[in-house]
Amino acid sequence: MGIVENKGITCQVFAEPCWLFDVPESWTLEDAATVPAVYCSVFYALVVRGQVKAGESILIHSGSGGVGQAAIAVALSYGCKIYTTVGTHEKRKFLMQKFPTLTQDCFASSRDNSFQRHIMRQTNGLGVNLVLNSLSEELFEASLSCLSKSGRFLEIGKYDSSQNRQIGINIVHEFNSFFHLC
Repeated sequence: MGIVENKGITCQVFAEPCWLFDVPESWTLEDAATVPAVYCSVFYALVVRGQVKAGESILIHSGSGGVGQAAIAVALSYGCKIYTTVGTHEKRKFLMQKFPTLTQDCFASSRDNSFQRHIMRQTNGLGVNLVLNSLSEELFEASLSCLSKSGRFLEIGKYDSSQNRQIGINIVHEFNSFFHLC
């Protein structure tokens, strides 16, 4: 599995790979194909644009998806305090098994805006340093309100931008950074 500079959407790639790893024996090729793109996306969002630092707090939406799992893994490698949203108890259980350092307090629902109250309660009203957002409409607004005053908002969702959603300029003034990464 790997990443190539360009023209990599084909059944055969004749190029010098930019990044290449052997596929683990326990993975199918279909499993392996899902890994490079999500990790590159997460690396670009958290490390390059978000400039994540050791010990920071981060809200990762849809933690059980491919991007969410990659983001949790990267954030844990930086020693971050993780908060994540999931839609079901089964997804929460799955993530707790995959990432044993996550506790019940790390989880909130992605089905409604109750995650905002949970984050503010867990951070004593301070909010998180980074939000990796994929939610839209009113849940987008709730995600913004979870960010600390010096935080970085990393927008990876496409719905609001496809709808030409307007956000107030006060968002930019309140926070250090707002990145739309799609």
